[in-house]
Amino acid sequence: MKFVPETIENLARQAFPETIVTSCRPLEGDSANLNYVVQLQNPSIEIVLRIYQRDTPQPQLEKEMHVLRIVMPETGVPTARVIHFDDSRTLIDQPYAVFNHLPGESLEKALPRMDEQDQETVGYEVGRYLARLHSIPLENFGQFLTDDPLASTSEKNYTVVRVMKWLQVCEENGLLDKSAVVALQRLVRQTHALSRREACFIHGSYHERNITVQEGIAGFHVTGVFDFKHAQGWSPEWDMANLVSHVADRHPSLIRGFLDGYADTKSLPDNFWDRLEVYQQAVSIRYVVHAYRTGDESLLKGHRAQLHRFLTNTFGDR
Repeated sequence: MKFVPETIENLARQAFPETIVTSCRPLEGDSANLNYVVQLQNPSIEIVLRIYQRDTPQPQLEKEMHVLRIVMPETGVPTARVIHFDDSRTLIDQPYAVFNHLPGESLEKALPRMDEQDQETVGYEVGRYLARLHSIPLENFGQFLTDDPLASTSEKNYTVVRVMKWLQVCEENGLLDKSAVVALQRLVRQTHALSRREACFIHGSYHERNITVQEGIAGFHVTGVFDFKHAQGWSPEWDMANLVSHVADRHPSLIRGFLDGYADTKSLPDNFWDRLEVYQQAVSIRYVVHAYRTGDESLLKGHRAQLHRFLTNTFGDR
């Protein structure tokens, strides 16, 4: 569904009563909602108008507003500022929000133009910003600002329950071989690596499509981090495994800079690599389920192959 310019101007005027819309274009990225980059006059400013899906859960809306208004300013991570939010559904029958527009393009789009030095430099910034997000402690592993039946004060208990639920979907729908399901269940249940005592704030979907960069005289730099709808309390390695699973094979320089930037900002545990390995498999299991539910055969094939390689390398062909 597209909105006519008159409607967009009416929505913008709830934040800037005397404004005039001079241009409007769709913003790529978040496919779940409608996003427009809107150029205004009086005041002369460029904003992002986000129109949420009608069925967006209220807790999800409240969480995003909370993160952007309160959590993000505490960390210094560049992200959109909430100018106006309306979930009353009076002007239109969907919630909407007005944000400032941060410059740049998605890291995913820019990566093919970056040389190894650019990638390592941007990776360093990406790592530092993620470490700042992870500096926020939370009481539980699980969702915040809403009831979460899976929430726990134990990292291992929470992670095991989450992974078992995903593996159940895999087994019931034949997404993974029975032997693979059993091996992955054993891996998560028996690991001693999941011993973190305190949950922290995590982005939940930290990868190259949710990070924007801009090229300047000195090269590329990060201009924004977006899409916090999956934010919750968990462990740093979940976010790190997400990024690694997306770009490590194709852009090792980015990951090298990322790990350096993270470690220079926040210390890594002694058993970091063991923990990261567990979370990498958990991320792949999660993506197998997500790909099945969304019908993304390419994503399903890729993460199923990754899990098979891991199990073959770990347990052999038996």
